Amino acid sequence: MTKPKPSSKTPTTLFAALVIIAVLVGAYVLSQPTKPPANPGDIAPDFELPVVTAEGLTDQVVRLSTFRGKVVLLEFMVSWCHVCQEMAPSIHYLYGKYRGQDAVFLSVAGTQSGATADSTAAFIQQYDAKWTHVLDSDNSVFSRYAVEATPTYFVLDRSGKILGRFEGVVITDALSSVIDDALSS
Repeated sequence: MTKPKPSSKTPTTLFAALVIIAVLVGAYVLSQPTKPPANPGDIAPDFELPVVTAEGLTDQVVRLSTFRGKVVLLEFMVSWCHVCQEMAPSIHYLYGKYRGQDAVFLSVAGTQSGATADSTAAFIQQYDAKWTHVLDSDNSVFSRYAVEATPTYFVLDRSGKILGRFEGVVITDALSSVIDDALSS
């Protein structure tokens, strides 16, 4: 009786099986839902960005964590965004309402689709937006907060915890209610 010869296809078959298993495991891992960052209950990711004023980009920088101890309305916007323009008077109203209290308004301006520091400065001028604006020139902060639509608003409590996330046109009373709750606690 002759001994069967080992097949020369055995290493190739084994390699192919391992590749298929690796692809299936990878596909499974990638298909699992992930919790996006910056949800209510999370501590807001810190960032440091340059300030934009009505005159343009400045040498000043703002770090979000320096506002710990205050309630923060954090707005993500883009200068050409029609909804951001529509919401600007409401945010201006809220800024006036909470000015002098322990509340800070901070707008993070993105640079998607051609928005620039200059177009943000023009927005600030046109809408008399006297609160602080910073420029996210590479949109990395937008990504860290999983912002896909503008405007997007976050209300942060004094410890930096996100109390609420709002997208698009938001009723002023909804933002005001969360800010009031944060200020009273």
